Amino acid sequence: MPPFVRAVLRPVLWIALGAWIGAMLFFGAVVARAAFAVIPSPDVAGHLVGRVLGPLQLAGAGAGVTLSVLGGALRRGRLAVTLPLLLSAVCLLNHFGVTPAVAEIRLASTSSDPTMAQRFARLHLLSVSLFLATGAGAIALAVIHALAEARCMAGAGDPHL
Repeated sequence: MPPFVRAVLRPVLWIALGAWIGAMLFFGAVVARAAFAVIPSPDVAGHLVGRVLGPLQLAGAGAGVTLSVLGGALRRGRLAVTLPLLLSAVCLLNHFGVTPAVAEIRLASTSSDPTMAQRFARLHLLSVSLFLATGAGAIALAVIHALAEARCMAGAGDPHL
């Protein structure tokens, strides 16, 4: 691969990875908290959070595939290719599997039905756990790429990284 192409791919990788991590942090630390703090109805707050979470999960799936391709093109190793694909799959599982199941349970019905309350709590915990695992994986991916670049700068890697 020509050095110019590598010089373009490196910042694209960092921008994609930074945007993904930043979006997840912003959603978790600001959007979700603000929705439940400001909106008096938990149902409405949950609906708003779900509307934001959906596109975030799909964007995460796309970012994972993009980062996998970039990791492969930059020859960053097997982990830099497979980890983002795994994270992409987790985003899709959460989006198409867990999140719809959570959304089906109306918060109002959980107050009158303990079984529904337990189901909601279990599914919500699973969704949050998958979200946090994706964030941790994306941070681990940043470390993997940073180490690859550090090795390159130290002269131990491909001089075209």
